[in-house]
Amino acid sequence: MDVLQPFAPWISIAVASVAAFLVWGQWRERQLRKDDVLRWSNDVIRALQSLYLYTSMHSRVFDADSAGRAIKQLAIDTSVLVEQGRLFFRNAQDPEHGKHKMPAYRGHRAELLDPIVVAHQVACRWDRADADSRQRMAVVVGDCAQRFVSLAQMEVGRSRTANWETAKGGRGDTLDELVAQVDPARLR
Repeated sequence: MDVLQPFAPWISIAVASVAAFLVWGQWRERQLRKDDVLRWSNDVIRALQSLYLYTSMHSRVFDADSAGRAIKQLAIDTSVLVEQGRLFFRNAQDPEHGKHKMPAYRGHRAELLDPIVVAHQVACRWDRADADSRQRMAVVVGDCAQRFVSLAQMEVGRSRTANWETAKGGRGDTLDELVAQVDPARLR
């Protein structure tokens, strides 16, 4: 053992370096996944919120043709987003549920994907729905958007803000209040 004594510090440095590299690699992999999930989540939020706006403000803000085309496109987008989400969030395994399906579809779908699936169903059914059903579906889509954001925030959101100023609660400003506060001198 005395022969290895002069090499002990070098061996310790080598072991520490390998350990540090492995820890860094694991951290980097987690960070890349988090970044990918964040990008995907942003795409989902855009699709769900767009669908909500098109369905809830349908004829009041948008002309029927452009809203109809947008909703049809959102049917495609939400379908793609569900499939992309399956890459990040595997089904909960259940040996009996869906055992005849392909591996990615066996078991129960991750809860995070449920709001996207429901939004997809709304987009697919919108054209043939009556006025009452459309009104109800618009509410459901709004709930889906909020549910998704809440679940995604748990997955990729920060637990704390980077600055105390952004951590403060908002004042709850509304457009009517802010419009009433505009100084008439600024309008000239």
